[in-house]
Formats: sequence, structure tokens, C-alpha cells
Amino acid sequence: MQASDQPAAVSKKKPWAGIVVSALPALFLLLDGVMKLAKPKVVVDTTVQLGYPESVIFDIGIVLIVCTVIYVIPRTAVLGAILLTGYLGGAVATHVRAGDGPFPILFPVIIGALLWGGLFLRDERISKHLQSSIQTDSVSKKALWAGIIIGALPTLMLLFSGVLKLAKPADVVTEFARLGYPENIILGIGILEIACTVVYIIPRVSVLGAILLTGYLGGAVATHVRIGDPIFKVLGPVIFGALLWGGLYLRDQRLRALLPLRS
Repeated sequence: MQASDQPAAVSKKKPWAGIVVSALPALFLLLDGVMKLAKPKVVVDTTVQLGYPESVIFDIGIVLIVCTVIYVIPRTAVLGAILLTGYLGGAVATHVRAGDGPFPILFPVIIGALLWGGLFLRDERISKHLQSSIQTDSVSKKALWAGIIIGALPTLMLLFSGVLKLAKPADVVTEFARLGYPENIILGIGILEIACTVVYIIPRVSVLGAILLTGYLGGAVATHVRIGDPIFKVLGPVIFGALLWGGLYLRDQRLRALLPLRS
């Protein structure tokens, strides 16, 4: 292994701070997952009040625990953070749909910030790679163009979807009503969708854009799960997310240093 692959030298306080910052949300999410497996009355009542059928609680608990364990393992921590970002995006969407106050909506965002912040603190390579310019020097032309094409497909779809939300035609309003969202948030969601996609398009911050879009698409997954939509509608946002990250992985050398495994 080359010296550049070794963890960057940092002060002892910084990695320990990262471990502590990472541990707080990880422990909370593990406890939350275990509670969903045990299904005490308070968990069942809360989940049902949020619009989910009781039958999905156990499965959600399994998904949450698996994603958190992947995050806790150092070699797969970045992958775990990506997966948990999607999960937490689903939590945000759930509270937005329920019309909850600012704190329930922002709490999953805070948990996500702690997850990524802990990674930044305990491994300088992450901040170095995410803040540097896109790196394509060692990427073949075939991989570069494949990455551009694969990333362009979901990008164009998301931009089109965002523009439709700004225009608010009747079928979009009807679909939002079916999904359980009030009409007055359609414009805001459209702006959010376009903004996150634009960040993804900008090469220097494309990884940040992929992280933001992962949270957004996680919200779409949770929305379709809540109303019991067919599996292809649930998997649609998952496929979009895979294409976004797959396109980046092919065309940007930075991700190859972080995903899927880090030593």
C-alpha cells in the first residue's frame, strides 16, 4: 500500500472528536432500529400516526440497523453514511408530510450532519477529496464518458421533475395530493430538487450534490413506502441514486479513494 493511501496525519484530538461525534448519532440510530424490531406500543403508535402501516416497522428496523452497522465499520463508513443519508431523507419527508414543526423536520438533518461531520474529523482524506477539484487524470476515456452519460440520465430527469413542480400543472398537484402532501409545498420541493441537482452538476461540488440528492431521493422512497405503492415506484428513486453515484464513481477519481472500501 502506498503512503498516500494511509490515513492522513492529524492531531490526536481531532480523530477522537470524530469518533465521539460519529458515535452519538450511530448509537441513537442503532437504538431506534432495535426499538423497531421489538415494536413496543409507543413505536407502533408513533409509526402509524405518521402514516405507515404496522407491517413495515420490522423491515424499517432491519434496514436502519444494517445501514448503521455499515457506517460503524471503518472500511465501509462512507458507504454507510450515504445509505443513512437516504434513510434520514425519508424521515425528513415523513415529518414534512405530517405537517410537524421545525424540530422534528430538522432533527434528521442534524443527525446526518453529525454522521458526516464525524467522518470529516476522524479522517482528513474525506475532507481533502470532497473539497478538491474533480480528478480524472487516471480515468480512461471510456470510463469518463460512461460516467458522464450514466450521471446525465438521472440529472436530466430530476431537473425536468423540478421544473414541473415549479409550473405546478394539474397532474402534479393531483399526484402530490395522492402522496399526502399539501399543494403549498410543491414549489419549495421543486426549488430544492433543482438546487441539489445543480450542485451535483458543478464538478467541484458534485459529491456534495450527490449527498444532497441521496437525502432527497430517500424522501421519495419513504413516501412511496408509506402509501403502499408498487415496488417499481419504491425502487425508482433507489435506481436514480445508484446512477448518480455510479456516474461519479466512473468519472471522478476521488470516489475511488473512498468507495466502497477504505483501508
